[in-house]
Amino acid sequence: MRDLNFYCQYLGLKALIFAIRLMPWSFALKFGELLGSALTLVIRKRYLRTKEDIRKAFPEKSEKEVDYIALESWRNIGRLSAEFVKAAYMKDEDVLSKVELIGMEEVAAQNAAGKGCILHLGHFTNWEIAGLIVSILFKNVCFIAKPQTNPYVDKEVNRLRSIRGARYISAYNPFFSCFKALKKGGLISILSDQSVHASKLYMPFLGRAAEVAPLTAVLSLKAQVPVYAIRIYRRGKKIIVERTDTFLPPQIEYSHKAVYDYTVLLKSKLEDYIKMAPETWLWGHNRWKREKDCIEAMKIQQAELNENNINQHKDSANEK
Repeated sequence: MRDLNFYCQYLGLKALIFAIRLMPWSFALKFGELLGSALTLVIRKRYLRTKEDIRKAFPEKSEKEVDYIALESWRNIGRLSAEFVKAAYMKDEDVLSKVELIGMEEVAAQNAAGKGCILHLGHFTNWEIAGLIVSILFKNVCFIAKPQTNPYVDKEVNRLRSIRGARYISAYNPFFSCFKALKKGGLISILSDQSVHASKLYMPFLGRAAEVAPLTAVLSLKAQVPVYAIRIYRRGKKIIVERTDTFLPPQIEYSHKAVYDYTVLLKSKLEDYIKMAPETWLWGHNRWKREKDCIEAMKIQQAELNENNINQHKDSANEK
């Protein structure tokens, strides 16, 4: 019965994809926005939680501002979905015409030289279009994605993501596949702004205790590759993909504290992007679903970090 339900959902998705492909670009975007607005009524509890999360992140904002951020974020879910479907089947030059790249020369040079690197980004504006653009312009591209519950939908979505040749790596135990790819000169896109279930650190995210994935920091330190922070936003009818910062792995001994400090730095960049334009972020994701557990985990983690620091100081003193 469950498999039948999954297959019906898949057929619904295929029908929606077929319909969107037939629509002109501007009409498809309007349709997507209406679909996103409709979802605020269909999944009402999640939408109301979105508004509560925005209030907690930005207590200084008025209720009118909260309403705007929440609605625009949900409308963007539909908009980006329509854009993604349309772009997946367009010619490369037509996709490129929808996007403007800023500051990506350093990424291009690293990739052309056959050296590994990581793109550090989040669920902003249209991360799916950004993924297609990266696949068009660069070689040896990999992306990490969490497998969806519905295997048919999961296969179809990742087929579209890989349609320009990018390689899919499951978010479950991705380290070794990513490390090998980086050592072979691969470019890996990692979305690091959602909650995670394994290999996590605990720290404030927009002022609230949360789980944060350390994968980007671990890979950068282990493989000694740069991390390029990517901001995605709109300017008129263009989607802007901008490299705002380059983070080089600290030349220090690998340790839990080194990973923690590096992760804090990378996490802060994503927070900056959210604060710049909160309506462009995917607030629909339940980012703080284990907040209470994270508060306790942060205390334990901090105690472990303090103990490790003390032990390192003792080791240094003994060596002298």
